[in-house]
Amino acid sequence: MLIPGTLLQNRYRIHRQIGGGGMGVVYLAEDTRLPGRHCAIKEMSPAQLAPQDRTWAIPAFRQEAQMLAKLSHPGLTAVTDFFPEGGNWYLVMDYVEGKTLRDRLERARRGRLPPDEALGIVRQLCDVLEYLHGQSPPVVFRDLKPGNVMLTPQGEVKLIDFGIARFFKPGQTRDTVNLGTPGYAAPELYGGLGQSDPRTDVYSLGVLLHQMVTGHDPTTAATPFPLPPPGDLVKGLPAHVEEVISRATRMQPDLRFQSVGELRQALFPPTWVLPQPARPAPQPYTPPQPRAPSAPGLGKGIWIGLGIAVVLIGLCAAVLGGALALPGIFGDTPMVGPTTVPPPTTAAPTSALPTTTSTGALPTMTAKPTSPSPSQPLPGPTSTVETIADVSLRIVYVYGNVGSTDIYVANADGSGRICVACQTCDEAEPVWSPDGRYIVYQADCGGSYDIWIVSSSGGNPTQLTRTSGTDEREPDWSPDGSQIAFRASPVDSDRNADGDLRVMNADGSNAYSLDIQGRSPVWSPDGRRITFMSERSGSWEVYVYDFQSGATNRLTNCSANCRWPDWSPDGQYVVYHSTTGPGSVTADTIWYLPASGGNSIPLVSGHHAGRPSWSVSGLIAFNSDYGIEVVREDGSGRQILISGDQNWAPVWSE
Repeated sequence: MLIPGTLLQNRYRIHRQIGGGGMGVVYLAEDTRLPGRHCAIKEMSPAQLAPQDRTWAIPAFRQEAQMLAKLSHPGLTAVTDFFPEGGNWYLVMDYVEGKTLRDRLERARRGRLPPDEALGIVRQLCDVLEYLHGQSPPVVFRDLKPGNVMLTPQGEVKLIDFGIARFFKPGQTRDTVNLGTPGYAAPELYGGLGQSDPRTDVYSLGVLLHQMVTGHDPTTAATPFPLPPPGDLVKGLPAHVEEVISRATRMQPDLRFQSVGELRQALFPPTWVLPQPARPAPQPYTPPQPRAPSAPGLGKGIWIGLGIAVVLIGLCAAVLGGALALPGIFGDTPMVGPTTVPPPTTAAPTSALPTTTSTGALPTMTAKPTSPSPSQPLPGPTSTVETIADVSLRIVYVYGNVGSTDIYVANADGSGRICVACQTCDEAEPVWSPDGRYIVYQADCGGSYDIWIVSSSGGNPTQLTRTSGTDEREPDWSPDGSQIAFRASPVDSDRNADGDLRVMNADGSNAYSLDIQGRSPVWSPDGRRITFMSERSGSWEVYVYDFQSGATNRLTNCSANCRWPDWSPDGQYVVYHSTTGPGSVTADTIWYLPASGGNSIPLVSGHHAGRPSWSVSGLIAFNSDYGIEVVREDGSGRQILISGDQNWAPVWSE
């Protein structure tokens, strides 16, 4: 046991013990090299173990460190250090502020949660479990229980304590050790039903959902199997929720959902589909020349219309609110025994960017036609709350605090998140290439901010700009994929100020100035215009620049600042957000208005809604205090896609 004030590695000062799990004690500590940064330090002391357990405990602890070091997901805690000292082993992780789900259930009336809240937690657990199971080989958590689920004040759900997680070993018929917490552990963890695999976590997820909606604590039952039918414990549950619990918790793994993805689809069934919009034929395109713009032609691309249906899922995810206290990080003690831990396997590499041609140009991108916006004015928002999932589009967004962010790509329903730009520098303002194969973004990996591109599946990024003394930010790809617009400012100048709007070829060559000042240029779907924001009038307003005429027109006249515009898929409207007041840059309400000018119409408000992105299928994504949300273009169906206010700046694939 470490006492407060103990200094490990001449760096980590112990504050107090905050938890303990099956594989060690956990302390809250401060990193003295980064004053004010708190971390969680997990201690594994072989001297405290029985002799027969020491042979497997140390390799298992090493495996936990190696496993977590290779994983990157918002639903996991990051490992930052691992070392031995004084005969013990220590694992240093990011400190997660919040409460465990166990604490939440203990405070809940009758030990159960409202169904919407429970389903919101399960949805985020599906995200992280699908990520783990998608590794090569799959990572099976094996100890999913309320004490290992952390709920942050921002509404995020995180898995903690990987002490008994394992890599699935194909060909192995059974586990070499029985691990898990009685009541939550799947039958195969007791031996005799084969080795644990992703279906093991499906079982535990079913038990967890059962407890959240019924209040039944499985650890108090005389026998762990079977669970009482949820309908016998609480009335009024949706029938499909009862069916999901029943199937997920079958004794035989072959009778359960065969993946977390299957469980997700059954738990959030499609209930509503947008009609597929008509798409106009593409038109020829003549790109602007690398000189002062005069008369570029029409954009051949006009977006990437995939002609997709949008699936509206029938239950809403809950938002976890309220300021939560500091955690007890690790919970109940699992059953443990001697084990042989299989060695970790390196995950298959992600695809890298293709090589450039002999001229330095990137491969040709195939643009697709767009879909029109409604011909009638959009009605105002309604109070309908539904879960929206577009089955074909993807979304890119940033995760982290401003100035220290990474870039993630996810499916349109928020699932399948992967980090595609995860360097130690700041990477932000991502936008898709028209064909969806690449992401262009800003990053200060080279000292100043430059424009970079990376494959949308991850890999090695390519730096496009290297201008000395200049920060290049806020890129946007032209609809035919041939050019990129961006903002250029002197290095270390105010990131929130206007800069010189420029255009360059997609390989970074032949940059030229548009001779206009502003921020966040966004190409229109036909390639004729760019919308941008500027504070040239003394407050932030939305403008449109026309390549043909060279004219700049102001669209908005806001009492508060108007910022971060985007186009409707047919180019007929511009959507943007206003702020909380004249001197504020904090988002408040999302509006749209005709691109030719006219009256603005409010679309969605509340919880600092901002940074809208309009998809070809009629969905508008935006960030808020809750994370990344989505709403239909008529203002209805507002729903959280990705919880947590550190997720922001969403952009739909085209």
